[in-house]
Amino acid sequence: MEKALETEVAVIGGGITGAGILRDLALRGIRAILVEQGDLGHGTSTRNHGLLHSGCRYAVRDPEAAIESYHENLILKKTIPGSIEKTGGLFVKVPGDDDAYVDKWLASCHKLGIPVEEVPLSQVFREEPYLNKKAEAAYRVPDGAIDDFTLLIDVINDAVAHGAKTLTYHEVTEVLTEQDHVTGIHVRDRHSGEETDIHAQIVINAAGPWGMNIARMAGVPLKILNNKGMLVVFSHRFNKHVINRLRMPGDGDIFVPAHDVTIFGTTGKNTDDPNDFSLDRKEMEDMLAVGEALIPSIHRMRLIRAYSGSRPLYQKNGGHGSNGRDVTRGMALIDHGERDGLNGLITITGGKLTTFRLMAEKTVDLVCQKLDVHSPCRTREEVLPDRRVSDSFSKANLAPAARHKLMSWAGVRAPKFDAALQNEEGSQVVCECEQITWAEIETAIPNKGGFDLGDIRRRTRLGMGPCQGTFCNFRAAALAVEQGRADIKEANCALLGGITERQKGMGVVAIGETAKQLQMMQTLYQVSLGFKKEGNQHV
Repeated sequence: MEKALETEVAVIGGGITGAGILRDLALRGIRAILVEQGDLGHGTSTRNHGLLHSGCRYAVRDPEAAIESYHENLILKKTIPGSIEKTGGLFVKVPGDDDAYVDKWLASCHKLGIPVEEVPLSQVFREEPYLNKKAEAAYRVPDGAIDDFTLLIDVINDAVAHGAKTLTYHEVTEVLTEQDHVTGIHVRDRHSGEETDIHAQIVINAAGPWGMNIARMAGVPLKILNNKGMLVVFSHRFNKHVINRLRMPGDGDIFVPAHDVTIFGTTGKNTDDPNDFSLDRKEMEDMLAVGEALIPSIHRMRLIRAYSGSRPLYQKNGGHGSNGRDVTRGMALIDHGERDGLNGLITITGGKLTTFRLMAEKTVDLVCQKLDVHSPCRTREEVLPDRRVSDSFSKANLAPAARHKLMSWAGVRAPKFDAALQNEEGSQVVCECEQITWAEIETAIPNKGGFDLGDIRRRTRLGMGPCQGTFCNFRAAALAVEQGRADIKEANCALLGGITERQKGMGVVAIGETAKQLQMMQTLYQVSLGFKKEGNQHV
């Protein structure tokens, strides 16, 4: 017998847009359930730069998106301090960049009210020693860096704390309709196969690159241009600020400092498949060649991996014939009742990581209008609980680096960590690169559902350091079996999947030390542990 759930609003998509909508709904007292086909943030929301835009990048070509980004930049710095680093940003003109564009850019930023300050090059070179010494001008802007992993989890946790519900690894298989009205969605648990009807007065399509699939189920047209971007991660953090190239936006012109690494990108290639996370060596090499104009020593720095994700870009004509760079980064809020005669379905798409909160506010404003709810948005002012705790782990028997890591990443799970750290296994550091303890890993394993190293990584940074999980992944899997959190088959499956995914990102950048690291990983897993690529693995 199929299960059935009742709610006021069903949100499809567990990326940052869906998470923001869920929190906004919960804070306004509206009952809501979020459904995600995989893990939270497995798609675009954790496959990006993590750049908190000042809006300057879009000031010339897309002024509406620029001003939205700047205003949200200020709000997010105030309301989510635990996931933002106020790095500041620099826009740098190098030889060959267009003087006329610089003048137009400065005028546009001034017109939009985005603060821009020219910085003497001598000062810039002291602050950013790897910057091209032939740079001709530099301007300071209020960019920042967002930890998209902690942001997403914190937003979801706050929504749940206010009464919302989430269903991960639940795939939408049908949009339920009666005549000209959507009445809910039919979902399937991807672990158990159990099927559930979720009855709702309103369904919100916040599925990002997968949004067209949801619209197709509902029988309404939706054209989204999925523009896939590639990024690379350097093994160390060599810039203090976000460094942008001062030209019309293009490939390979942003360096973002993130924790102990630097992220560089991105490219833009259209794809028909939202599940296309493919990587291309030539594309990476072309991007690095462009980046050399800002950081001449870029080819001498160690890369540890590459990754890609799709931007869902919306235009009324679908952006056909476009390479994606000329499509607005603004949001699109579509009331399918008004546009298509199908009441109860709303699509929100486009936008940026920086504007997720505003996208949620506008979407929930429309929901309130339809439900006749008179409750103002609270996310402009209400601060997310700060995940940085001061002394929760001061008594734990941990190395200083591990203690510092826990104090930055604990969040609402701090009490669970404290309890788990009291035994010898809990305080054991499993991942030396990122100083991750078994206590963190254990609390990231769901009570129901599968054991997945990728899901754990998104919550703890397991395997994100220079060795890319060579040693910590099999330690985590072995401990999960020893502690009864996974059986041998689950652990082997998770281990093979996790290592395959890491090797994919390493293989594209595999030269020098990273090539040696990849060879060591392959030897350890395929020779010592007997894992086979075709899945016929054993330990």
